Amino acid sequence: MIELPPFDALALSLHHAPGTQALLVGSGLSRAAGIPTGWEITLDLVRRLAALKGVTDHHDWEQWFRDEHGDKEPSYSELLDALASTAAERRTILHGYIEPPESDEESRRPTKAHQAIARLVKAGAVKVIVTTNFDRLIENALRDEGIEPTVIASEDAIAGAEPLVHARCTVIKVHGDYLDTRIKNTDGELASYGAAMNALLDQVFDNFGLTVVGWSGEWDTALRDAIARQPNRRFPVYWAARGKIGPLSQDLIDRRGGRSVAITDADTFFVKLEQQLVALKQASRPHPQSIEMAIALAKRYCRDDRYAMEWAEFLHVEAEKIRRFVTGPEFPTTTDADALNGLVAAFIARTEVLRRACLVCGRWGTEEANYAVAKSIKSLVISPEIGGGLVTLINLRDFAASCCFYWNIAGLLDREKWNQIHALFQTKIKTRNGEATLVDKMPLAAFEDNNWKWITGLDMHKTPASDFLFKIFSAEATDIQVSRSSTEELFDRVEVQISIGFAYNRVLHSDNYAWFWMPPGRFVWKHETNPLQAELKRIAELTDEDPFFKAKLLGGSKATAKPVTDAISKFSQESRRAFR
Repeated sequence: MIELPPFDALALSLHHAPGTQALLVGSGLSRAAGIPTGWEITLDLVRRLAALKGVTDHHDWEQWFRDEHGDKEPSYSELLDALASTAAERRTILHGYIEPPESDEESRRPTKAHQAIARLVKAGAVKVIVTTNFDRLIENALRDEGIEPTVIASEDAIAGAEPLVHARCTVIKVHGDYLDTRIKNTDGELASYGAAMNALLDQVFDNFGLTVVGWSGEWDTALRDAIARQPNRRFPVYWAARGKIGPLSQDLIDRRGGRSVAITDADTFFVKLEQQLVALKQASRPHPQSIEMAIALAKRYCRDDRYAMEWAEFLHVEAEKIRRFVTGPEFPTTTDADALNGLVAAFIARTEVLRRACLVCGRWGTEEANYAVAKSIKSLVISPEIGGGLVTLINLRDFAASCCFYWNIAGLLDREKWNQIHALFQTKIKTRNGEATLVDKMPLAAFEDNNWKWITGLDMHKTPASDFLFKIFSAEATDIQVSRSSTEELFDRVEVQISIGFAYNRVLHSDNYAWFWMPPGRFVWKHETNPLQAELKRIAELTDEDPFFKAKLLGGSKATAKPVTDAISKFSQESRRAFR
C-alpha cells in the first residue's frame, strides 16, 4: 500500500474535500507577530513577581523562581492568579501582551500564517477555526481578504450564531477574546467549559477532520477532553508540531488515528500548504501525484522572491533526502554492474523533484532563486566528505549534484541567462585536493575511474553517460515548454557550454596545452552539423559587448577566449577522429 507523506495527504484532503477540515490553532501561530507564547508570558510574570521582591535583574528567571519556591516549576495559571485576583485584572495584564505599543503600530499584525489561513478560507478549503488565542489576528486577516467571520468568543454568542454548515467561516475562541473580561486563563477556568461550548465542540470534532498547529495540547484540559471524547473518524487528524510532541498530545493523536507533521514554524507550514493547494489547482488533475504537486509548487516559489524562504526550504528538504541516501546504509559498497545500475536508478528516482525544480528555476526563476539552486547543488557535492573506499563509488556520490547541475544549466541556457550560467560554473566547492569549481567537477565524463560502459544497454555507445542523461532529460524538458523536436538541440547546447566552461578553467590554470582535455558529450560524434563547431563559430563572431562576454564567460573578451577556442578546436578535431 502506498502511503503519502502526511503533509501531502493533508493538502490532498483540503483539495478534494474542501471545508471538511477544521483548524485548531494555538499561541504558536501568533508568535511571529510579536505576541508571546504562554511560556514567554509565564517568564515575564515571574519577572514581575521578582520585581515586587526587589529583584530586577537575573540571567535565568525560571531558575530564580525555582530557587524561591523550593524547586517548584513556574506555572502560568498560578502566577496570573497570584498577580491578579479577578478576571478583569487578568484581562488587563494580558491586554499589554496583545495590543501593540503606541510607538510601534506596525507590530502585532497578522503574520504570513494568518494571511495564508485567510486565503484558505477564501478558497473554501477551511470553514471552521478553533483557537485558544485571545488576539484578533485571525479575524483581522480574514477581513483583509473581504471575509466577515462568525466569531464565537463566549457561551452566549453560540445561541445566535449561524450554523457551522452555512457560515462561510466560523472562528471559535474557546478561551475568549482579550477585550472580554470573561477570558479563561487559570487551570480552574480551563478545566471545563459550559454546556453550550461543549455541545458546539462536540459538533466540530464529530463532523470535521482536525488540523492542529501551534497548540501543545498539554495544558488545556477541557479542550483536550472535547477532542478525546469523540469516537468518530469521519475525516483525518493532522498534528503539526515543532520538536517532540508531548505525551498527552500523542495520546490524542493515537485516539483519533491521527498523523503528526514535523514543521519549522507556523508561517512556513501554512504558506506552503496554501501554495500546495494553488499548485494542485493549477495541475488540474483528478489524481495528482506527489511529484507533480512539488513541481507545480516549485514553479510558483522560484518566480517570486517573496517566497524566498519557502523556496530555500523546498530545496533544502529535497537535497537532504538525497544526502541521507548518499551518506546512509542504503548506499552500495560494491561496483559490479548490477550494483552500479541499481545505484544510478536510485539516484534518478530520488533526484526527480530536485532536478526538475532546478530546470524550471533556470527557465523562469529569479536571480536570487537560481543562487539558491547553486547553493543546493553545492550541498550535494559529497565525495570530499568521504574518507576512503572504492573510487567509482566515491565519485558517484556526486551524481545527484551533476544531474541537478545539467538541468539548471538547461533552464538557464533556454533563456540565455549568461550571468547566472557563469555564476553557477564558477561556484567554488571543496575537493579532496583543495578547491575547484562546479564546472570542473560536474561533467559526467570528468568523473574519475568511470567510463560508464556498465550502464545497461549502453556498453557499445560512444558516450554512454550523455546518452543515458539525454533519455531522462528528453522526458522532462516539457517542464519548460521545450518541444520534443528542440529537446536534443538544447541538451547538446548544455553539454557544449559545460565543456567550454571546463576547457576555459583548464587553459587558465595551465601553461602547457599539450595535456589539454575537455569532457566530451553526445555532440562529439555529430559530424554533419556539429554543435560544438557551431558554438565556436558563434563565439568567434561576437563582439566584446555581447552579453556572453559581458557575463565574463571565457574571460570576458575575444582576446581571452581565443587561446581557449584554439585549444578546443584542436582537441575537437582529434576527438572527432576517435569517435568516427
